[in-house]
Amino acid sequence: MNVHSLIYMARITDLNRIKRLKDSTMKLVVEKGFGGASAAMIAIDAKVASGYFYMHYKGKYEMVNSLLQEVFQEAAGKIEECLSTENSFYQIVEEIIDHIFAIASNDPVKLKFLYVLSNDYSFVIDDKIKNEVFGFLKKLKELGQTTQSIDPKIRAEDLYLLLIVNTIQYINFRFKFFSIYGETLSGEKEHLLYIIQKVLNPNI
Repeated sequence: MNVHSLIYMARITDLNRIKRLKDSTMKLVVEKGFGGASAAMIAIDAKVASGYFYMHYKGKYEMVNSLLQEVFQEAAGKIEECLSTENSFYQIVEEIIDHIFAIASNDPVKLKFLYVLSNDYSFVIDDKIKNEVFGFLKKLKELGQTTQSIDPKIRAEDLYLLLIVNTIQYINFRFKFFSIYGETLSGEKEHLLYIIQKVLNPNI
C-alpha cells in the first residue's frame, strides 16, 4: 500500500470517527438532555478517546452547535433556494415543512435531538445560526405580506415558531403518543399545513 492510499484510509477513518461522535451526541442529548450528556460520555459511546473529541471540538457546546448549524444551514439553504424562484409564499412554507418531515422520516433521532434542544433552557443557540435563519424568515415574511398571503401583524419570530419550532414539536408529539411513521406521517403533514395556513391568515 502506497503513501497516498494510507493517507486516504486515514481520512476515511477520521470521517467515520467524527460521524460516530455526531451520532453519539444526538443520541445522548435525546436520552439525557443537553445538561446530562457530557463530552466524556459522548466519547465513550462513540468508541473514541476523549482526547480525540477535544482535537476537533472545544467542548460539548461547540459540538452541539456544529450539529445545529448543519441542520439550520440546510433549512436556510432551502428557504434561500425557494425565495430565488417564483414560488408563492405557501409553496415555500410547504417546502420548509417538507424538509422537517423528511428529517423525521429519514433520521428520527435528529428530529428528537432538535426537539430536546428547543425545550432545554440550559442550551442557547449560537447567534450566528439564529441571525442567518431569521434573515431568511424576514424575507419570507415580506413576501407573505406583499402578496397579502399572511396577516400584516405576523412577525419573523412568529414564522420561526410556527414553521420550525411548532413543526418539530408537532411531529415529536405524534411520535411520542401515536407512534406515527410512513404514510401516516405524510397525512399529518397535510393537516399541519392546514393549521399553519389558518393561523397565518384566518380569512383564507
